[in-house]
Amino acid sequence: MTADSIRQWKLLLWPRFAAVRNRTQRLDRRGRLGMWFLMGLGGLFTTAIAVFFWRVLTYFLSMPDFGTILTYKLLGMILLTFFSILLFSNIVAALSTFFLSKELDRLVSAPIPPTVFFAARFTDTMIESSWMILAFTIPAFLAYGIAHGAGVSFYMMTALTLPPFIVIPAAIGIAITATLVNVFPAKRARDILILLSLVALAILYTSLRVLQPERLVKPEGFADFIQYLTAMRTPTTPWLPSTWVAEILHPLATGEASAGALFYFALLWTTAASLTILCERLLSRVFLGGWSKAQEGRKARITQQALWERLFRALLLPFPAKMRLLMLKEIKTFFRDTSQWSQLILLAALIVVYVYNFSVLPMQGSPLATFYFRNVISFLNLALASFVVSSVAVRFVFPAISLEGKSFWIAKTAPMPLSLLWWSKFWVALIPLVVLGQILIIATNYYLNVLPQMMLLSTATLFLMTIAIVALGLAVGATYPKFDADNANKVAAGVGGLIFMILCMSFIGIVVTLEAWPVYVFFTSRLPDATTSSTEISWAVASLVAALILTVGVFVVSTRTGLQRLSELQP
Repeated sequence: MTADSIRQWKLLLWPRFAAVRNRTQRLDRRGRLGMWFLMGLGGLFTTAIAVFFWRVLTYFLSMPDFGTILTYKLLGMILLTFFSILLFSNIVAALSTFFLSKELDRLVSAPIPPTVFFAARFTDTMIESSWMILAFTIPAFLAYGIAHGAGVSFYMMTALTLPPFIVIPAAIGIAITATLVNVFPAKRARDILILLSLVALAILYTSLRVLQPERLVKPEGFADFIQYLTAMRTPTTPWLPSTWVAEILHPLATGEASAGALFYFALLWTTAASLTILCERLLSRVFLGGWSKAQEGRKARITQQALWERLFRALLLPFPAKMRLLMLKEIKTFFRDTSQWSQLILLAALIVVYVYNFSVLPMQGSPLATFYFRNVISFLNLALASFVVSSVAVRFVFPAISLEGKSFWIAKTAPMPLSLLWWSKFWVALIPLVVLGQILIIATNYYLNVLPQMMLLSTATLFLMTIAIVALGLAVGATYPKFDADNANKVAAGVGGLIFMILCMSFIGIVVTLEAWPVYVFFTSRLPDATTSSTEISWAVASLVAALILTVGVFVVSTRTGLQRLSELQP
């Protein structure tokens, strides 16, 4: 790109940064204090992530001869997970930034060189889909380097490998979206997003299965221990960029000599450059045709069927009449927005993959597959299922207020309390999330064959936490609304979405930590010749009560805060 092209590229990206600057400058004293508070909360959260990874890595490294292999596999799992998330995020983001954004009408008609237009939209897509992932990636890499006692070269190489690692899924995702948009004779967002969901299913399933995590706890499948160590150290997916990054950074962290690190580094950068050029060539040929087709629309017909409406009305009978109307409006709006309901396919795929991976855990024949192992995994599964519920909530619950758009003035001026709008959104979001969470926790506990007490504790805790998470999502959504957003993805990808996830993860972490002591006391009491003192029992009960009080407190505070923020909003 020439100097003039770079100047134009900067001008096209400037509105994004100018909007953030203007919002910051318009803050009053209370708003600035809130901003500093949130920045401090974000700093504490990233520190907590780094400390968590550091503790896990330190524990792995304490195992002689096996620790570095475990940290290598963990690094590969983290990178593969991030790569999968980045790929699907870019597919979804590219649909908006390249084909559905409202500002495209002006940009397409402006005298902008195609190369500059592509570079600006490409950068915008990467920023929108990658910034939140980077917030979780950077502390993980810091912890990895500190745990291994890595030198400055590790951190420098990390900074050099992350840019191409982000560019590769962006180029692939944009190319997939451009192809899908041009294959269809019209926009047909429903069909496109269904295909995107199927692509996400394939990505997620492939990512999990190529790792084969069950091999880590099944060494008897190898002839000897040396063969087991060799198999664990051999890259399982040498054709993926996540493996290339692991092969570059792990030797630097451990101080091992690696002849292939330079090769993988060159491969990473050349692949990123090649895919970007190919993506630009593809977009130069198909963009105008795809953008023109994307201007057409088609109504979803599911809510036009009387049978579906009668079914919804029957299910809503327990609620008051006015709330039933609002809830029916929420359901119809959800199904009319194809970018929303088509992602239910992705949720179904998530449930299948989540449960399937527990079903293939080696619970029989492995020395680790003991009674206590199964129940401890069940307790950790509670935290994982809670994270899944919160991830779904940030996509569907958090944007609920913002999706009212400019029509929010109707609710403000209507002869009804705004609390009805709040509770209608609460119940419409709560029921599906409770069903999702209970399916995850009950099905996985069934495969783990846990005790009835652990099953009861897990299901009850997740049920109560789901109620609090939904209220928290609506409260944060009312505090950080984006009524002018094109779609729910942009709402969830904003600062408010990140704050919601930080609060959710902090809440889940505290609840799980409070319940860890009662679970420990319970399992200790089942050991042969073990005795449990009354003090231990008292502390266990107190921990459970504290977890319950915290959950109820989050729900009450979130509800009160959300209703107050809702009444202060202006459309």
